[in-house]
Amino acid sequence: MAAAGGLRRAGWRLWRGRAVVRCQHYPPLRALQASATLRRASDEHKKEPLTSSSQQHFDSPPAGHQPEEEPQGPRPSYTGQGGQESEDYESEEQLQHRILTAALEFVPEHGWTAEAIAEGAKTLGLSVAAAGMFHSDGSELILHFVSECNTKLSKLLEKEQKLVQLGEAEKKPIDEFLRHAVEARLRMLIPYIEKWPQALSVLLLPRNIPSSLNLLTCMIDDIWHYAGDQSTDFNWYTRRAVLTGIYNTTELVMMQDSSPDFEDTWRFLENRVADAMTMSNTASQVQSTGEAVVQGLMGAAVTIKNLAGLNQRR
Repeated sequence: MAAAGGLRRAGWRLWRGRAVVRCQHYPPLRALQASATLRRASDEHKKEPLTSSSQQHFDSPPAGHQPEEEPQGPRPSYTGQGGQESEDYESEEQLQHRILTAALEFVPEHGWTAEAIAEGAKTLGLSVAAAGMFHSDGSELILHFVSECNTKLSKLLEKEQKLVQLGEAEKKPIDEFLRHAVEARLRMLIPYIEKWPQALSVLLLPRNIPSSLNLLTCMIDDIWHYAGDQSTDFNWYTRRAVLTGIYNTTELVMMQDSSPDFEDTWRFLENRVADAMTMSNTASQVQSTGEAVVQGLMGAAVTIKNLAGLNQRR
């Protein structure tokens, strides 16, 4: 049984076209470019003579050195515009993560752009030039957001699973569980729904497809894992393929939904999950899987139309 489980997961990864590294954080580390950018940013904003205690960004303190003052803030591990010195070294990947997290606040105004990243950097006391650490198309900001949403969903489902195991909550029927999980994940898009078509257009760029597909399939796998799926046959693949189709098409419906609290979207989701639950044999599963793929392709066309302004959400 364990061997069968390993084989089916290996097949799922091959089906996706790449090995999956679970719980990946985005963007990837680009250390040399990041260092150069931040050091240039530091020079630009420190034209006046520096105090003797100032340090370059990301320089580690000498061995045995103790700062005279306790650093302020929860993670003061960089040299800010004010010349405050850090106590502990912060990796550039960690700094990127903080910048992108701070930038999400500015997405509704600036979109998934370098401007939003620059504003996020400013809130951390960094130069706006720190946006140069990232691609100008905002792809790393989008991937970071998707990764964070997936992590939140996984923690939510894990928490609910523990409540069931402790007898503090009833186990949901499979259709209700899937509907709840997909809705919970899609609701995370609501604060950014007006800018989400832009995000999808960036994720559809060839160089971003592997990362976005990795995040999507990882999320779908997590949902089925917490749903208690233990299949080891062809059902393992069809269930994930069908749920992927359900998620993608519901996401596209959501972008065009003008009903209160996206009621039409959740009704569409309920109907699609109900359709999936009526599959009674392998033949119908294969047929539904094919339909899900076709729906995904049609949805992509709708997305392109949305992005072109031909069918905007009202």
